[in-house]
Amino acid sequence: MSTKVIVLGGGFGGATAAQKLDKYLLNDDVEITLIEKNDSQTYLTELHEVAGNRIKPEGVKVSLKEALEYTRVKIVQDEINKVDIENKKLYSETSEYDYDYLIIACGSEPAYFGIPGMKEYAFTLWSLKDAEKINKHIREMFKKAQYETDRQKRAKMLTFIVGGGGFTGVEMIGELMEWVDRLCKEYRVSRDEVRLTLVEALPKILPTVSRENLVQKVVNFLNKNGVEVKTNSMITSVTPDGITLKTGEEIPTKTLIWTGGIQGNSFVANIGLNTDKKGRIVVNKYMESSNPYVYAIGDSASYVGEDGKPMPALVESALQSADAAAYNIAASIKNMPKKELKLNLHGNMVSVGRRFAIAELSGIGGLSGYPATFMKHIVNMHYLFGLSGLGMCAQYIRDQFIDVPDKGKLSIIENHVAVTTNMFWLSLMRVFLGLMWIISGIQHIQEGWLSSVKLSAGASAAPMQNVPAWYGWFMEKFILPHAIFFQSLITLSEIGIGLLLVAGLFTFIAALGTIFLHINFYLSGMATFNNWWYVITAIAIMGGAGRSFGLDYYVMPWLSKVLKHWVRRKKLKLNVF
Repeated sequence: MSTKVIVLGGGFGGATAAQKLDKYLLNDDVEITLIEKNDSQTYLTELHEVAGNRIKPEGVKVSLKEALEYTRVKIVQDEINKVDIENKKLYSETSEYDYDYLIIACGSEPAYFGIPGMKEYAFTLWSLKDAEKINKHIREMFKKAQYETDRQKRAKMLTFIVGGGGFTGVEMIGELMEWVDRLCKEYRVSRDEVRLTLVEALPKILPTVSRENLVQKVVNFLNKNGVEVKTNSMITSVTPDGITLKTGEEIPTKTLIWTGGIQGNSFVANIGLNTDKKGRIVVNKYMESSNPYVYAIGDSASYVGEDGKPMPALVESALQSADAAAYNIAASIKNMPKKELKLNLHGNMVSVGRRFAIAELSGIGGLSGYPATFMKHIVNMHYLFGLSGLGMCAQYIRDQFIDVPDKGKLSIIENHVAVTTNMFWLSLMRVFLGLMWIISGIQHIQEGWLSSVKLSAGASAAPMQNVPAWYGWFMEKFILPHAIFFQSLITLSEIGIGLLLVAGLFTFIAALGTIFLHINFYLSGMATFNNWWYVITAIAIMGGAGRSFGLDYYVMPWLSKVLKHWVRRKKLKLNVF
């Protein structure tokens, strides 16, 4: 009888746990089920970009179907409302599910700390719905403010407060900081009328960032761009018309975005397992709860390492705890030794708008500005690649730099990069370049490149005097002694690259081949400056020209699926559609 393993929750941790279970139990008789109430996963750490109008809502969605493609994981869209630990059953409104092992990956929810009015009147940023609600509300405030004649009401509409100076709060105020400039122009509101405030109860923002100079850079950048940063300023009450601070200061506003803390999902806290004061399930070093058949990971788990430090609420923590839980369930099924979770976290990164960030990375140190922004994009794509492959990385680039909702937030260079064109026109360039290569190859055949030495005459005389010394040495040492072989290789490569380009097959590789050949021709003196159009054209067609009237339109999606199946199932399968 099959062993039944259920993963409850389809976030980064849950989806990764399901993938790892399939990997570690590849040849075992198991049923792996992932239960998630939504049809897709949301990249929660990037919700501020939707709220602040940097990217479209689709930019934070990750398809669970694609993430778990070619695994044995069964995806069930349902909402569980009861867990019977004793009898190993899960219940929803319409169904019940049996399990032998359960991984709880239900994430967390905002903590309000009993602050009067916080839950009722503050916006939260913990779901895609929350982000869209904030986006709509901010735009609505500007729409109303442009016609409001009462100065106090207008000021209240144009005051935006973010409560909580952690990662999410700083990133949220950073997005607002950039967006309000555009909104002011759109609705003819003076930027001087807009008040942006970041409120933090602790003595400093970003308390988990150890390098004070990085924190100060963030504060300076926010201040420079019109954001007021208030530390030692605990919010004590919230009303529909403003907030009150512990200092007694009252700030009239219609917008408070609360990012001041999280706690375990309230559903998780009531399952019947041992939990900490934040409602998270207490687990041991194997990610086991007080019940040996129930594991918890990510934000659902409360784990303290050997160093006495609690597991932080980070994507990296969720991924590593998911791997540990999956491995140990597999070990339990196979009667093998379990492994301890040893967190290996690589640092923190915080973006403050599109073009500024800080990063505190192990092995690298502190970064700020564009280098940190670049690293944050790289890390985001690293996570997405691990979850769903190259296709998700390509989608991330499109969402961040091309298909953006507000191109006014882009730099001049980014705006030009974001301009899209019909690939049909590039396909004409692709075919023309291919024909030129084929013609060149045929000419070389007619000149006898396959049968008699031609390179020595053309490359060792006058042209050789103008090539770099290292390349001349390479030619004399390796190429010229085997001239017929390399002539044949060049000729056949020209025809091969030409055929690939005309057919639109493996266009990117053929374009790289074009660049490589031309650089070699230029170094050896066989090409002039006028021939550099080959390289420029090759670069231009790298962006997908083979997908228009080319075989790449069919071959690349097929090849992507074949490779994904091979990686996940360790078997080559050509019929993947």
